[in-house]
Amino acid sequence: MTKPNGNSDEFSNLLVEVIDKTLSSLGEAPKSAIYLHLEKVFNLNRSEIPARIDEFSSGIEDLFGLGARILEIKIIQNLHSEVGVVWGAEASNSRILPDLTFKQYVGLVRKYFEDARRYEDQTSTLMTEEDALEKYR
Repeated sequence: MTKPNGNSDEFSNLLVEVIDKTLSSLGEAPKSAIYLHLEKVFNLNRSEIPARIDEFSSGIEDLFGLGARILEIKIIQNLHSEVGVVWGAEASNSRILPDLTFKQYVGLVRKYFEDARRYEDQTSTLMTEEDALEKYR
């Protein structure tokens, strides 16, 4: 079974990779400039972003103004693609989801990811009925 923080660490690494990939779509120089801005102005290193997601959001908003929302949406889309979950406006709770902050969206995806990993860990110890009959005959 995974260590208690294993799933959280795994998600944090995935989130950093997704943010990096999304920022790379702007070009390598702009990506480097964004990370430099986050370090200089917000004292926020790339590896700290998952634990300080509000400050990351504030940092890109500081740089892009309202355009930061577009970047956040792209990060969420890429994150959903990596994790394999999509929440759309046509979801049953469509009145709630559009009003979530970037931090809340990331939190929902993190919870889904960690719950799915926990479920995989628990079911990996299960055996098929055929194996059980063979083993316990």
